[in-house]
Amino acid sequence: MAIVTYQVHLKNHQGERVAVFAGQGRGRGGMQSFYYAKRLRTPGQFELRIDGEDERIDLFRLDYQVEFWRRDPWGNLPWYKDFETFYRSSSFEMYKDGRVTFIARGRGYNDLLMAEPIRFAAGSDGACKSGAAETVAKAYVNENIGPGAGLDSKGYSRVMPGLAIEADRGTGANWDGCRANQNLLGVLQEIAEMAPGDYQIVGTGPATFEFRWRDEQWGSDKRDTVILSPKRGSAEGERYVYSHLDEVNVVYVLGQGEGELRKVVPVLDTNAATATPWSRRAITRAAAFDDNTDDKMEVIGESVLDEQKAKRYTTFTAKQTRATRYGRDWNWGDLVTVRFRGMEFGQRITGVQVGLNREGEERIQPETESIDYGDQPHNWYSR
Repeated sequence: MAIVTYQVHLKNHQGERVAVFAGQGRGRGGMQSFYYAKRLRTPGQFELRIDGEDERIDLFRLDYQVEFWRRDPWGNLPWYKDFETFYRSSSFEMYKDGRVTFIARGRGYNDLLMAEPIRFAAGSDGACKSGAAETVAKAYVNENIGPGAGLDSKGYSRVMPGLAIEADRGTGANWDGCRANQNLLGVLQEIAEMAPGDYQIVGTGPATFEFRWRDEQWGSDKRDTVILSPKRGSAEGERYVYSHLDEVNVVYVLGQGEGELRKVVPVLDTNAATATPWSRRAITRAAAFDDNTDDKMEVIGESVLDEQKAKRYTTFTAKQTRATRYGRDWNWGDLVTVRFRGMEFGQRITGVQVGLNREGEERIQPETESIDYGDQPHNWYSR
């Protein structure tokens, strides 16, 4: 049976390939192992281990691009780029026998979304947006790290070279709010939760990138065709989690005013807050100066409730079968069906962890969140 193989491409600031690492094993020379985690709405990360005597380690420079390429002959998948990143860190490790390993680390292209805050004054057009979620998200990106970002107060450019913004289609629910001086990535995550939608910065050519938005989810709905289950041989080491440990079901959104005159808008998830005699869990959140209307304060509360609701998810290692192969039949962003202990429910694949060890063994572990539960009882563990 043909095995899955990988290559790691290192590219300079101009997007020119300067090295290719392939192969793995206990012997000296070349790539030894790697791990990467690609995640929707976040940068993701990678770790690449290379023999310390490999002269090519001197080619690594800050923000060189590192691409992970994958080929699966059994799944009829030719070489394709599975993850693209920036190199941001390195270290060396020496073992007892004197061998040295070079370790390169970095983050995916969404790391650019953490490079700048929304640096506009409260109440300004740059801080306050209203419109379809996709339109608002792309406006924030364009005006803070995209072609429309301009200069900071010292005259230095805030524009990320090579970054373009995908044409706007105006999808998603309407969003209305002001986010002066807040982290750009955090605001995009808030918008995406509400929309709903997904976003990603993807490579489009040599040292060029594009911010893209997808309505509802990044991938496709494959719940009818992709079944991941231990009994089918497509999953192992499965764990199902249903946790209220960090749940919030009541949010007091604090507006303008002082003391007893301060405006407070409570936002509740009524079902969750009254599920048991002791289930209520409340916190406070302060609204920005420009978010003092009831509607805007309720949007803030709903966002917090969605972010800190009770969590249901599965963790498992995906097994490569003829019917379900990673990269061909499913990938991050897709909706799939998971079966476990007599239950069946829809899962959204929010990320994928991929690793290749020194023996050449591939490990693929999806990161998921539940999107439906059917009629499964909450006390499923009593089965």
